[in-house]
Parts: sequence; structure tokens; C-alpha cells
Amino acid sequence: MTKIFSVLNLSYESPQKDAYAKSPADAINKMEVLQQLGADYIDLGARSSFSKSEPLDDTIEFERLASFFSIPRKEGFIPLSLDTWSDINACKFLTQIDVLNYTSTYFSDKLISDLKNTHCKIILNYLPAENPYELRKISYSPPSVEAIFEYFKVLVTKLEKKGVDVLAIDPNLGMWHPEVPDDLKPIFQREIIEAIPKLKKLAPVFIVAPRTKGVLNVELVELIISKGIDFLRTHDLVSVKKLIN
Repeated sequence: MTKIFSVLNLSYESPQKDAYAKSPADAINKMEVLQQLGADYIDLGARSSFSKSEPLDDTIEFERLASFFSIPRKEGFIPLSLDTWSDINACKFLTQIDVLNYTSTYFSDKLISDLKNTHCKIILNYLPAENPYELRKISYSPPSVEAIFEYFKVLVTKLEKKGVDVLAIDPNLGMWHPEVPDDLKPIFQREIIEAIPKLKKLAPVFIVAPRTKGVLNVELVELIISKGIDFLRTHDLVSVKKLIN
């Protein structure tokens, strides 16, 4: 059965304004609503990965997260996933989350050790760069399903041998190099979606429900679901639940 990660952002610079919480208290209230609507997890972000968003340093992300995590949560509160590419900030909050949605390809020894010791599960993301900011700096090349598969084949084995609990792998449908033409994005997304059964041989698969100009791409989401996706991250909880059911 597909599990849903519903998105909530503390980052007002994100272009996805419908997922923005203007304060920690607002975030808690929105999370409670999403829990009632049937989300399985909340994926909390505090810095936008959008290729045209203004770069922000780790300190700003930390301050936003620290403010949120200072607020007590009720017993039985929905499980939390933290979306970050900062290994330093990830380590600071591992004991307060259930899942780390790690949008980086860099793994410090401390992060690996802390993941093992806290038993926090991790979602591994594919990028051809260290993080979304570094992706802006490299030369553009089209996504490669073969490169994605080989990356996870090596990384999953390496981390599991070190005692890290890998929840899922994310081939990444949402973080694009600034030079990718908009009309090619759905084509690349479809190629990656078609590879889900192959990727599932390595680990459960986590994927973002695609949007086109802020509107859910129903055709692609239906294709994702048909491939037996394990975890689906979405800004459109109600619509996605209807498609799954």
C-alpha cells in the first residue's frame, strides 16, 4: 500500500505557496489537518530547493527548524520527515524526527554514525551534484536512468553495511538543473517513472507527485501508482488519495 508524505514548508521563498506555514504554530495546525485528511507522514522543509530561489545558508534553515521543534507536539502526532541537504542540520534534529529525507549526496562520518545510533530512517535522493545549490553550478546533462540505478546500487549497500536504516530511494522527479527546458521535464519524468520496477529491486521507492505550473499532473501520478510506488510525496494530499484509492 502506498504511503503518502504530505509537504509542509517553513520556507516562504518556495514557489509552492500552498504548502507554506507562516509560523511554527501555523505549521502544527496545518499538520494536524493533514493528519486528519489521511497523510501518513509530514515532510517538513525549511529551505527551498527550487533552482531559481535565492540561496540561503545553513544558519537560516537551522533557525527556522529550531523554532518549529521548540513547540511541543501532542501524543500521537503524525510522524515527521525532515527535508534537508545539510548534514550538520540533519544531525541536530535526528532525535526529533522519524525519517530524514536527505536531499544531498554527501555523507559525513558523523551523519552515518548518528543515523545508526538514533535508528532514524533515511530516504536517499539522487542528484548529479552534492546538493541542489551545487546542481546550479555544474554543466547540464540529461538525466540517466542507468546512472540513477548504479548510484543507488552502490550507496544502499554501503550504508546498510554501516547500520543505516534505508527507508527508500528517491530517483528525483523534482530538482532540475536550471537549463532543463520545461517541455522536456515530463519526458524525463516519464522515463524515470518507467524505471520504478527496476529500482524497487534495490529498495522501496519514494517519489514526488509531479506538478505542472503548480497543478497536479494526474496522468503522471496515475502512471506512478500503476508502477507500485511505495512512498509518494505530494502537495495535493486529497487528490492523490483519491487516485490511490
